[in-house]
Amino acid sequence: MSKSQILAASTGGLLAIVLVVSNIPAQNRAAPGAGQPLGGQPLYVLDINHVFKKHSRLKAMKTDLQGDVQREEERVKKEREAIKSLIERLQQFHPGTNEYKDLEEEITKRQADLNVLITMTRKQFLQQEARIYYIVYREIIEEVDYFAGQNRAALVLNFDRQPVDVEVPETVVRSINRKVIWNNQGLDITDYIVDKLNRRAERGNQAMGVPLDPAGSRMR
Repeated sequence: MSKSQILAASTGGLLAIVLVVSNIPAQNRAAPGAGQPLGGQPLYVLDINHVFKKHSRLKAMKTDLQGDVQREEERVKKEREAIKSLIERLQQFHPGTNEYKDLEEEITKRQADLNVLITMTRKQFLQQEARIYYIVYREIIEEVDYFAGQNRAALVLNFDRQPVDVEVPETVVRSINRKVIWNNQGLDITDYIVDKLNRRAERGNQAMGVPLDPAGSRMR
C-alpha cells in the first residue's frame, strides 16, 4: 500500500472550477497588489492550483495526514511479515495434519483481514484528504468573495500562471489549453489571496500557541 495509492490527488476537479462570486455593493477600493477596478465591474483571475501549493495550513494538514499514512503502512508491513513467518512455519508440518490445517486456516484468515484493513484504510485516508481540500477550498472562496465584494468584481476566473517550458511537453499542452489566454498582470489576485490565507492561518496558530517555522507551516 504505497503513499501514491492512499493519497491520490484530490484537486483535479477543484482546479477546473470557475469561481463565480456575487456582486456585493461595498467600498470601491482595490486590495494591495491587485489591479484597480476598471470601468463598470472588472474581472479578476486567480491561479487556484498555486494557492493550494502555497497554503501553509494545507501543507501542515497534509504533513499530519502523511504521518498517519506512514504509521498505518508500518502496521501493514509488520502484519505482512508476521504472515510470512507463519507461511514459513507451515512448511514444517505435513499437509492433512491438524497442525497444518489449523495454521493454514489462521494464515488464510489473517490475509483476508489484512486485505480488508488495507481497503478500509485507503478509503479512510482518501476521505480525510478530500475533507482537508474542501476546508481549504472554502477558505479560498471566502477570501475571494470578500475581495470581490470590496472591488465590485463581476467575475473571478481560474487560470494557470505557470510558465511554459518547451522542453516539457505537458507544459506546452497545458498552455495551449488555457481558458484565460491573456490577462493584465494587475488583475491577478493569486498572491494577494495566498497572503491573506496564510496570515489567517498564522493568527489562528498564534491564538492556539502553535509556533510557526519561517515557511509558515507548523513546527513539529
